[in-house]
Amino acid sequence: MNMRIGLSIAEHAALAFFIYIIVAASIVHAASRDWCFVLTLNSVTFATLIVLHRIRHRAPWLAAAADLFPALLVLVAYRESGILLAPDPAHHLDYVFILWDRVLLHNGLVQALLQAGAPWVQHYLELAYLLCYPLVPLGVIAVHFATRPARAGDRSATRSSSAMDEFWATVLPATLFCYAVYPFFPLTPPRVLFGDVPGPHVQPLLRQWNFWLLDHYSVQACIFPSGHVAAVTAVALAVRKQAPRLGALFLFLAASVAIATVYGRYHYAADAVAGALVGVAAYVVATALKHRWSDRIIG
Repeated sequence: MNMRIGLSIAEHAALAFFIYIIVAASIVHAASRDWCFVLTLNSVTFATLIVLHRIRHRAPWLAAAADLFPALLVLVAYRESGILLAPDPAHHLDYVFILWDRVLLHNGLVQALLQAGAPWVQHYLELAYLLCYPLVPLGVIAVHFATRPARAGDRSATRSSSAMDEFWATVLPATLFCYAVYPFFPLTPPRVLFGDVPGPHVQPLLRQWNFWLLDHYSVQACIFPSGHVAAVTAVALAVRKQAPRLGALFLFLAASVAIATVYGRYHYAADAVAGALVGVAAYVVATALKHRWSDRIIG
């Protein structure tokens, strides 16, 4: 049986983020209850990650749990990043970002395309935004089936484990980076501050569902760079590396999510562009570090 020593790139990224949140919460003088909660939650979460790392080879279900667990880390990191947020009541950055959006969204060609495709374009974009939530676990499943061993004991089992490490080495740092810098860019979602949804004023079937999810589970602020776009871009590139044809579909969906975040006024265009660049950068860095980390595998 092959055993890995040390931590993977994704596990290093998670550890760095959790330490950062604990230290940053101390610096910004977060409430004692919040700080203790973060300390306890991060300790338990990372301990679970390490345990799964050590025992994942003992059973298939443990390997599956280890592969999916980082998706939970993304949710934990997102919620914790909100503790550090200090809103800007003057909305200085919002009034800068909205200038680009108005030029883009009020363009005659964009308006014509939205009018020509109404209401189905609006329905599709709301569905695309909703897809930003399942695309990460779907990426895990796609990589798993693209690299799964043909039979028990097949050498491709090692390839499957390595591919999953590469997947999370791209996706987790991309997402955590967005959450780490989030407090430095206090923004309000444009739909809240400006409410200027462009194009035909229709009520897409899924828009209220998206609003419900954001009202109940978001930190009620806008993230720059967009964590949603960074995550789906990183997922698409990581999937494409293992399964090019399926990766093309993921790239199309990632582009749809990016467009939907801007059209629906969930994010500014600057958020979406920066998020896509973060996803690409994470993929490039993870690929460059692949050979360095492979030296930490022992037979």
